[in-house]
Amino acid sequence: MARPPSISNQQILDAARAMFLAHGFTKASTVDIARRAGVSEGSIFNRFATKDDLFRAAMDEAQPPAFTLDRYVGQGDLGKNLIRITVESVHYLSSLLPKLMLRWSEREFATKANVCSSPREILRALTAFFKAEKALGRVGGDPPIIARMFMGSVWNYCFLQTVAGDKSMSAKTFAERLIAGLWQGIAPARKVR
Repeated sequence: MARPPSISNQQILDAARAMFLAHGFTKASTVDIARRAGVSEGSIFNRFATKDDLFRAAMDEAQPPAFTLDRYVGQGDLGKNLIRITVESVHYLSSLLPKLMLRWSEREFATKANVCSSPREILRALTAFFKAEKALGRVGGDPPIIARMFMGSVWNYCFLQTVAGDKSMSAKTFAERLIAGLWQGIAPARKVR
């Protein structure tokens, strides 16, 4: 009899993440996770000591890569860059939001799972970007406030799409309209001759 192919932790984490997102922590069973991953329940517990450990690993693994904006600082047309950054932010936050909501809702049951540090990291990246652009004279205003206004708008867009099913505006249209509105408040002051 041929030896069954070995399964990776990643396959188990993918199956666990899908089950946790679909059913929540308490209703997702390790039996169903094992079935979805194509392993025995014992195989899961050989790799993850508890369901809490599996949840934490699956949700930590689900975090998108670091959100960086350095490649845009001082480069090209700032308005076009801001539209690109908005669209990237929508995709980034849309992938993060369901996982963040699940972690938040299940924080009492999955006691070892930290809720998430990504929102603070995103805010730091946006603030650093707007500070760097201000130092170059490409934006005016208060960079931490601009970053919060920007991030709040993008979070709201992603939340309404995810939770309320609002599909009234594409990410690109949202980005163009957001930046047109924000630009009036963040454009650098014109020098009077």
